[in-house]
Amino acid sequence: MKPGKIVLIIGIISMIVGIISRITMIPLPPANLEARALLLFANTCFLLSIALSLTEKK
Repeated sequence: MKPGKIVLIIGIISMIVGIISRITMIPLPPANLEARALLLFANTCFLLSIALSLTEKK
């Protein structure tokens, strides 16, 4: 699997978890991560995924 796709999948998962955390207004238990932190991480993953897919050799 290409690195861009792996980062994209991680971003999608963290976005879904962030949205669920935002709706329920409950931070995630292991590190008390708030929804905003998860959504910012998802944003970074999406940007990294775009950059990696643009720099791939075909």
